[in-house]
Amino acid sequence: MEERRPIGYWLRLLDQLIEEHINRVLAVQNLHRRHWQTMNLLRPAPAGDRTGRRGPAAKQDIEQRLRPFWAGSPVSVDEVLDDLVRRAWITGREPYALTPAGEAAHAALARIVERAGRQIDDGVTAKEYDGAVEVLRRMVANAEKLRRPAREGTARRL
Repeated sequence: MEERRPIGYWLRLLDQLIEEHINRVLAVQNLHRRHWQTMNLLRPAPAGDRTGRRGPAAKQDIEQRLRPFWAGSPVSVDEVLDDLVRRAWITGREPYALTPAGEAAHAALARIVERAGRQIDDGVTAKEYDGAVEVLRRMVANAEKLRRPAREGTARRL
């Protein structure tokens, strides 16, 4: 029987396994998960999307939005951007944006990444998946609150 482990164990292990699997399926195209994430970020927002979280972006914005994924990555932001420019999948200057060739490549890669995701999600219902994401979202919100400095005068002396 599997030993009970804390959520941090499962989060780190799952992230590592997702990283390995996505990198393995993208390696056929000489790509890394960071290429996919960057292209996905630069993809124009769908009609009606008002989040402003997708579309053309400066290098600094790309670094900021994808910061959680770059820590410990074997490829740098510059390497990914240079490679995507070389492939003519993104524009050669800021703000970076997908080119028509990049949009076509993104669509093809989306099918590959979605299939890889389905392999990892196998046996998990949509309701279970949505519930897990909601729990993690709330835990992140709680943890982010803990990062904020205490207001002056509210800190307790020990």
